[in-house]
Amino acid sequence: MDDKPNAAQNKPHVVEWAVGLASTLLVAAMIGFIFYQAVTQSPLPPRLSIERLPTVAGDSDRHVRFAIHNDANRTAAAVLVHGEATRQDGRSEVAETTFDYVPAQSRATGALIFSIPITEANLTIRASGYMDP
Repeated sequence: MDDKPNAAQNKPHVVEWAVGLASTLLVAAMIGFIFYQAVTQSPLPPRLSIERLPTVAGDSDRHVRFAIHNDANRTAAAVLVHGEATRQDGRSEVAETTFDYVPAQSRATGALIFSIPITEANLTIRASGYMDP
């Protein structure tokens, strides 16, 4: 008479088979997805665009909030955003900020701070440079 349970006979339980199969399928799907991304994504340089955001309560008339979008499939590092406020009398002021990273297919937000009220000035904001990480 054999009084050893299933585990002692080294027979795997059906749950072990199910977990092993699910794990194998998950790993295979992840490898397939990464391969698909590597083959189909073109290595375009970062495509940066700026969108001015509405002011929020508590912002002064010298703060300009904006969002920077990267619509490409590559990350941009050390992104320099340049803003210039030109008054009607011809005087202008420059403000800049740097984003450490703007990842691919993403958006980041920030603000430029000027010493003159922006409501009295013509404002230009643009991304003026980046580095490849």
